[in-house]
Amino acid sequence: MPYSLWQVIKDELAEMIRMEVVEPSDSPYSSPLLMVKKKDGTNRPVVDYRGLNRVTIFDAEPMPNADDIYARLSGAQFYSKLDFCKGYWQIPVLEADRPKTAFATPFGLYQFRRMPF
Repeated sequence: MPYSLWQVIKDELAEMIRMEVVEPSDSPYSSPLLMVKKKDGTNRPVVDYRGLNRVTIFDAEPMPNADDIYARLSGAQFYSKLDFCKGYWQIPVLEADRPKTAFATPFGLYQFRRMPF
């Protein structure tokens, strides 16, 4: 991995620690961290949770029908829209579940305190 990519990982990790999104981990779980190039040419850190997903018990939560949602909105006087910056990071991960989100970096093992993307 080129040094510049390591620096991107180090910088992203430092920012996530500063924002209290991740914390150091000693979890028995570990998923790989990948860097994915965004349309603007910058890199985005992505954790590959496919291995964890293979051993996770599926809990089906059906999607509501769009027509039902729109019907509930009919007659409403006000509508609002929220656009959170890094919205998933607004949702805390239960402390007991944090070890399952662990990911390996060249700088150690970390886990999410907030919902990963």
